[in-house]
Amino acid sequence: MSKLMITHTQTVLERVSYDPNLFCKELAKAIKNLLASELEELAKWFVSFTKGRPELQNCKMDMYGA
Repeated sequence: MSKLMITHTQTVLERVSYDPNLFCKELAKAIKNLLASELEELAKWFVSFTKGRPELQNCKMDMYGA
């Protein structure tokens, strides 16, 4: 089930990436709802996905204390 949740989260974030503010809000929601192991995977995905997208890199958050 957890693999489905992280996949769903990544899909949502990809779909809202056109709007940096919405992306940040969805990222914050994901951080609150995912398990610690899923947060590690999300953090890796975030670095990869936002490479070359400086407008989304402003959403950098404390993955463990947001």
